[in-house]
Amino acid sequence: MEFQLKKWSSNYLDDFITATNDPHISENLCEFLPYPMDTAFALEYIKERMLNSEERQICRAVIIDGHAVGGVDVVFGNGVFAKSAELSIWLAAPYRGKGIGANIIKAACEEVFDHYDIIRIEAHPYANHSSAESSLLKAGFIHEGTLHSAIYKNGQIFDYEIFALIKA
Repeated sequence: MEFQLKKWSSNYLDDFITATNDPHISENLCEFLPYPMDTAFALEYIKERMLNSEERQICRAVIIDGHAVGGVDVVFGNGVFAKSAELSIWLAAPYRGKGIGANIIKAACEEVFDHYDIIRIEAHPYANHSSAESSLLKAGFIHEGTLHSAIYKNGQIFDYEIFALIKA
């Protein structure tokens, strides 16, 4: 399936609200996205990404057939982690399980490695999020370990995994 990674635009507001009004996305991201999605949050989310200077992170909308159906952020580390970054990705329900997640991850990582002085990109999916883990492995990431009882969200404790891709 063909996709593009584009900078966020206010033109994607309705797409964002539709795509993220999904409990699966809210439950599986370490980042907080409300469910149900509300317009005020959606506006702020897109505005923050539009105003991003791209000095410390890249934020891209996943565009398929002219619509924003997902997002990928890569946030760069600081201090002793200045050569590392953390990737997060989400996709709207109709686009999951179609084999494009790994390609989106690859494209975002290529952009970061080609344009920034980053040598390591990490991802931290919840331990029970097998589709995220599968996409990361297909994109060339290596599983480095599990952090047990490391996340507290919605009154529950979760394990999360560490996957990493090192610049060749």
